[in-house]
Amino acid sequence: MSQEDRRVLNALAAARVKHEELADLLDFYSDLYQVQFEAKARVPAPEPRDELARRWRLEGGIPQVTFAQLGIEPALLSEIVGEVLQVLQRHNPGWEEPTGEQDALQLVTLAQRIYDTWETLTSPGPAAEQEDELWSRNHPTALAVGFALVPYLTRCAEEIMPHLDLELWVHGYCPVCGGRPNLALLEEERGARRLLCSRCNSQWKYGRTGCPFCRSKEKQIYYPSEDNVYRLYTCPDCKRYLKTVDLRELHREAVPVVERLLTVGMDLAAQQEGLRS
Repeated sequence: MSQEDRRVLNALAAARVKHEELADLLDFYSDLYQVQFEAKARVPAPEPRDELARRWRLEGGIPQVTFAQLGIEPALLSEIVGEVLQVLQRHNPGWEEPTGEQDALQLVTLAQRIYDTWETLTSPGPAAEQEDELWSRNHPTALAVGFALVPYLTRCAEEIMPHLDLELWVHGYCPVCGGRPNLALLEEERGARRLLCSRCNSQWKYGRTGCPFCRSKEKQIYYPSEDNVYRLYTCPDCKRYLKTVDLRELHREAVPVVERLLTVGMDLAAQQEGLRS
């Protein structure tokens, strides 16, 4: 397990002490992250692209990684899905355990459908709305496959991001995997905005104004927290929202994947108003 992964787990443990009201959520993600971090060490590194190919994709607005490049072997994916299912069932005892043995090739097929059509790995986007039970975001198998993809994507991001000239990337979706952001951070020095991918956790700079989802230049409405650390930005055009952490107000070390969990109340408030992330 990498030093950064241990830092995340330590930050989760510290947040668990401070935020007892989020104990169930943080306990779940502590167990899930443990599985994902350990699995990341077992998945293959992506096949590298040469510098010209990387630059061509950046300039063309094309994410670097295709599903085929993840190098998914059915047996290993099935193993990781099984580990994730154990976490899901341990923290959601009311859920029915999937009946029968999961077919490894079917899991790979489902993984590709999720990768290609879901904006995040745990919630289908408009393109994925089908009647197939496996598409339901509450179905343990689909959810487990989405979570099992995270080690592959984060491994790719760690390998690829250091080689990208992100000055060439001006889009609101991830330069690595094409995922949508579900958190933003305002930098301490000048308040520049960085987006955090909901799928592979990559970060990239994006203009301070405007909506990263629909690229509307209309003024975004935002609702600050009482301590001004967190903001909920909403777009009047596409009715989507983006949680934001102002690092100038945080006064402690920020661990973005943990901040994403600590702001779950903003998700609930926004979704009650009919907004989506």
